[in-house]
Amino acid sequence: MRKTFCAMLVLVAVLFFGAAEFCSGRNTSFSCIEKEREALLKFKLCFHDPSHMLSSWKGNDCCEWRGVGCDKNNRYVVSLQLRGSVFSNQRPQLYLIDDVKEVGSSLLKLRYLEHLDLSNNNFSGNLISPSLGLMKQLRYLNLSYAQFRGRIPGELGNLTRLRVLDLSQYYYGGLKVDDDIQWISRLSSLQRLDMSGVNLSHASSNLFQALGMLSSLSWLSLSDCSLKNSHLPSHNHLLNFTLLGNIQHFDMSQNSFHGPIPIFLQNMTSLTFLDLSGVNLSLTSSNLFQVLGMLPSLSWLSLSSCSLKNHHLPSCNHPINFTLLGNIQHLDLSINFFQGPIPIFLQNMTSLIVLYLFSNQLTGSILDSIGQLSKLKSISLFNNQLSGSIPNSIGQLSKLESMDLSGNQLSSIPDSIGQLSKLKSMDLSGNQLSSIPDSIGQLSKLESMYLSGNQLRSIPDSIGQLSKLESMYLSGNQLRSIPDSIGQLSKLEGMYLCGNQLRSIPDSIGQLSKLEDMYLFGNQLRSIPDSIWQLSKLERIYLSGNQLSSIPDSIGQLSKLKSMDLSGNQLRSIPDSIWQLSKLEGIYLSSNQFGIGFPKWLQLPKTIKMVDLSNASISSPLPENIGHMMPMLEVLHLANNLIKGSIPKSLCNLKYLAVLDLSNNMLSGNIPKSLCNSKSLGYLDLSNNMLSGSIPNCWRNDQSFFFIDLSSNNLSGLFPSTMVQLSSLSLLHLNNNSLHKGLHVALKNFTSLVVLDLGENKFSGNLTSIVRGEISNHSLKVLRLRKNLVSGYIPLELCSFSHMQILDLADNNLIGSIPPCFGKFPIMVNATQLIHDSYGGYWDEAPLIEVVKGRYLEYKRRTLRLEISIDLSSNNLIGYIPEELILLKDLHNLNLSWNHLSGKIPEKIGQMENLESLDFSKNGLSGMIPNSMSSLTKLSHLNLSYNNLSGPIPTGYQLQTLEDPTMYAGNPQLCGAPLLNKCSNDTLPPTTANFKDNDEGALKRMWFYIVVLLGFVTGFWGVVGTLIFVKNWRYAYFQWVDDVQHWILVVITLKVACFKKMFNGNKDDQ
Repeated sequence: MRKTFCAMLVLVAVLFFGAAEFCSGRNTSFSCIEKEREALLKFKLCFHDPSHMLSSWKGNDCCEWRGVGCDKNNRYVVSLQLRGSVFSNQRPQLYLIDDVKEVGSSLLKLRYLEHLDLSNNNFSGNLISPSLGLMKQLRYLNLSYAQFRGRIPGELGNLTRLRVLDLSQYYYGGLKVDDDIQWISRLSSLQRLDMSGVNLSHASSNLFQALGMLSSLSWLSLSDCSLKNSHLPSHNHLLNFTLLGNIQHFDMSQNSFHGPIPIFLQNMTSLTFLDLSGVNLSLTSSNLFQVLGMLPSLSWLSLSSCSLKNHHLPSCNHPINFTLLGNIQHLDLSINFFQGPIPIFLQNMTSLIVLYLFSNQLTGSILDSIGQLSKLKSISLFNNQLSGSIPNSIGQLSKLESMDLSGNQLSSIPDSIGQLSKLKSMDLSGNQLSSIPDSIGQLSKLESMYLSGNQLRSIPDSIGQLSKLESMYLSGNQLRSIPDSIGQLSKLEGMYLCGNQLRSIPDSIGQLSKLEDMYLFGNQLRSIPDSIWQLSKLERIYLSGNQLSSIPDSIGQLSKLKSMDLSGNQLRSIPDSIWQLSKLEGIYLSSNQFGIGFPKWLQLPKTIKMVDLSNASISSPLPENIGHMMPMLEVLHLANNLIKGSIPKSLCNLKYLAVLDLSNNMLSGNIPKSLCNSKSLGYLDLSNNMLSGSIPNCWRNDQSFFFIDLSSNNLSGLFPSTMVQLSSLSLLHLNNNSLHKGLHVALKNFTSLVVLDLGENKFSGNLTSIVRGEISNHSLKVLRLRKNLVSGYIPLELCSFSHMQILDLADNNLIGSIPPCFGKFPIMVNATQLIHDSYGGYWDEAPLIEVVKGRYLEYKRRTLRLEISIDLSSNNLIGYIPEELILLKDLHNLNLSWNHLSGKIPEKIGQMENLESLDFSKNGLSGMIPNSMSSLTKLSHLNLSYNNLSGPIPTGYQLQTLEDPTMYAGNPQLCGAPLLNKCSNDTLPPTTANFKDNDEGALKRMWFYIVVLLGFVTGFWGVVGTLIFVKNWRYAYFQWVDDVQHWILVVITLKVACFKKMFNGNKDDQ
């Protein structure tokens, strides 16, 4: 009996717990459908998963896997939420490594899948699988920003249960729709459609007709789809689009249609959100806002960047527009062409919460009626020309949270600003403010304050009351002191006071316990208070450009400091406690006066990544184990010092080193071969040292070099042949060494090279090897071979460099003639191409020495980028100067001196209108100097000496300013100023001015004769011709002549009779 009772208890327990398991939705015999689990594992194999997003996909219970959702009752997979990273600065989480068809076949086995989100992953430019159209149970499909490309399959139209479809892309052109767009009309249950960034330029004109068939559609985004006017519904088909009246959210921004505002919008009466930003509406008539006023539910409106002007705004003649727009809460009219005062109609839009009018051309003062916008939370008027005081009524905006009035000409802040009790962000930078009112301390919720670029001389003590302030920007003012109350800003994280006139910092700054960033560079600080080093959370401190002479030992207390800039001061030493900064990554100490005893390298923490000690008077040698002391080093600048000794091999073996600049020192010895082992190094500058030996010949194609400068050393030997394997190399400077023998430099192998400077060496041979192969699209802009032993002819292939900007082959042994094709270098013909030239973003990184205007000039940075020059001087060239050179209208410097050129100077040389320096000296040129040379209005250096030129020197314009007679020396048959040899009358040249006067005189005489002739024809034939051909007029005219004659005779007769009467009367009186 007892056994029976126990058995019954066990059975009841089993049944109880089994029922509990069943009711809880779990099945003890299986976790999920095995076929679906296998399908998911197969899906997983299609991707590389560096972020371990699918790391939980193991075991039997696939319903417990990350991103997998199952039905609670039957355990079918109904949801896959595998959205990748939503941040643009992070890598997507899944990378497709298999055929996209395999992904589709795996998903098809999930027969009950309703929700599929694969957005923000990387499908490597594959097509969207048409098999997705077989998943007819789908209700949600999100493939946005997943790097699909190509045609969107029409099979998606089979998803009749789909409610949400998101195919939006970051960049236009990734996905596209062909002419057939009708598949969209079959998505009968669709409520939300996002095709932003999809190329719809080839879609048929019935696009909106297809969309109009979606009766449930309420959310539609077609932003940046390359839509044109032909895609918009016409006036004749408006009735077909009545179904669009259900749409509440409509985004048509950043498209290519233009003209009037689309008239079909007036039928979309349910709209609450409308974005037309980036659409050219400049041709819209003045009824723009009247059309928008027909949308009674509209609350969010963006017309930013629509090329709108004042006449598009509502006027006082249309008061109905003001009331119809009264429901709008968000209004964006930024980046247009509105001028004059702030539009007055805005004062009636009392529902406004957000108002953007930035980047227009608004002038005058801010309307006093702005205080009527009592619901306003955010206002942005930056980058206009508003002036005067901010109105007192600003204080009535009691709900205002964000205010941006930067980039205007505002002169004062009213006390009422303290009434903005909810203000969190205030930007008044870039104005003309001279003071801050004390009431600013009442902004109890202010988190960010931007007042940079004004004329502030002081900060009120009340600033200490801003208990929630996190960021304070006061750079670029005229501040001389900081109030002690700044120490009360307990939540301050960033303090930016650079570019002022500060001479001291209050001790209270040490109380800023949460401060992370402190920017005080460009002031007049002479010391730093000890309390500053109590800032335990400080990560970045920038004190460059001050007058600091010492740093306290307490620097070591900044335990979280990552970056410190003390450059441009008067420091002679750094305290030993620097080694305690265990998290320090960057230290900038350039332009100080450390001298012989510094640096003590062991003091730098091993976390250091960036070190700048350039121009610091350092003369200590580099320790051999420097690479072991700073294993994480990425950037090392030691240029412009007095460092001696050799380059340590350990420095070149650093795993992460990307930038190494040891230029302008006294380094000696060989260049370490260990440089060839570096895969991270991209920038190498060892110029202006005393390095000797040959350049290592061990370069590899897996290295990252883009800049190498070994110029001005004592290097010898051959050009390293393996250097052509550096596929990313853009700038190579080997000039001013003793490299020799043949020029075995095939530029076709330097696929990225922009600057090649091999000048001042002993290279011999010819130029043929340089230009061998296909080079028509080569990126080379600068080729400099000055002062070598190069011989032979100038190859015609040299003309194929379409980006050539500086060509210097001077001081070699070149023979033959100048190729006429030199007149076809595109940039030299039209320098406007420089604006669109994307080659070599760093090509002006190193200076370049050129002989211009008769002297050596060093071009740097922007000046180098704009220089356009050809120098073929000091060779053995013969023949004529090619007439084709006159096509180089944007050439700045042309030097053909010290050759054996003959013939005449091109007659139309005056067409080279941008020439600044021209040197044809020491040749055998003959004939007269062309008069067109007077048209070179930018010419500041001219040398035609020692040729066989004859005749008078042209006068007029720019040549009159060049008064040095030596530029014509050695031409005994030349005459005229500035030479003492005067020309005889029969040889005097007509000046350019005389030519112009003569031409103008002849032109005036010709027009005089034409006008006289036209006047005669008009006057004579306009009157006489009419009388000849119009009979009635002729009779009337001669009748009028007879009447006038009769009237004159009558008047004369009466006057004579009157005179006689008067005469006879006088006679009788006598």
